[in-house]
Amino acid sequence: MNIPSDLAARIVGHRKAAGLSRAKLSALSGVPVRTIEDWEAGARLPRDVWQIWNIASALGLTVEEYLGLGKEVADE
Repeated sequence: MNIPSDLAARIVGHRKAAGLSRAKLSALSGVPVRTIEDWEAGARLPRDVWQIWNIASALGLTVEEYLGLGKEVADE
């Protein structure tokens, strides 16, 4: 399964903007490095709510900000 490239790019962008390696983000969030790699490569869709929340929290973001949800409403 390939996830939309804009979602994968957004996930990578948030991590890099925070200045974190995948290993450091994994340590902060408790999400396995392999899962982070798969999300960033577009190989797997982020589906586990707790993993998404933990990653977003480790990056100082809301889940909506992390996944780019609600962006259309904010742009209107």
